[in-house]
Amino acid sequence: MNSSILRISLTLLIVIVAGCASQPQSSIEVTRFHLNKDIAPQNINIEPAKGVDDSSLEYQSYATAVANELAELGFTSVDGNDASLFAAVKISRQVQQQAPKRSPFSIGIGGGSFGSSGGVSGGVSVPLGGSSGGEALVNTLDVQLIRRAENAVSWEGEAIASNDGDAGFVSVQQLAAALFKNFPGASGKTVKVIPSPTQSQN
Repeated sequence: MNSSILRISLTLLIVIVAGCASQPQSSIEVTRFHLNKDIAPQNINIEPAKGVDDSSLEYQSYATAVANELAELGFTSVDGNDASLFAAVKISRQVQQQAPKRSPFSIGIGGGSFGSSGGVSGGVSVPLGGSSGGEALVNTLDVQLIRRAENAVSWEGEAIASNDGDAGFVSVQQLAAALFKNFPGASGKTVKVIPSPTQSQN
């Protein structure tokens, strides 16, 4: 095998392996806290947490997503503030600098001889993928389920997603779905949730 054919073969091999390498997946970090007591499905008010502007379109989109997820769990969102349980919704966004990410995939080349009159010795490791870092938009959704009469928190959850453009954008619906997945969830434990691609993007 001559050197030109070898170079072509190695180039094709790198392209094939790079195409097969898994792309980064978005993930959402979710933490829940509660008293390990059942929270029965019931009427519930969706309200902004203290300091949150309930007239903003951003809040409205998150409040709707939270109401939809609670409805899936059997809760009924009602207007006004007379339900015995209410969900206090808090949202935040901030830009964070991300460190460069090195791809976990690489291919080793070399270590064998080719042809009858020549050969290739030694080796080289070629990285596949990775990113150069940059800025990422970090979205946080925090929801407290509060008993109105005692003003006592029965359940609290926080979902955090980093939209760095490398692994795909996490929508409002995906963030809320991750927060209430396997409700009420393990108290005090942070888990990573891979958002479903079938959920509509926002």
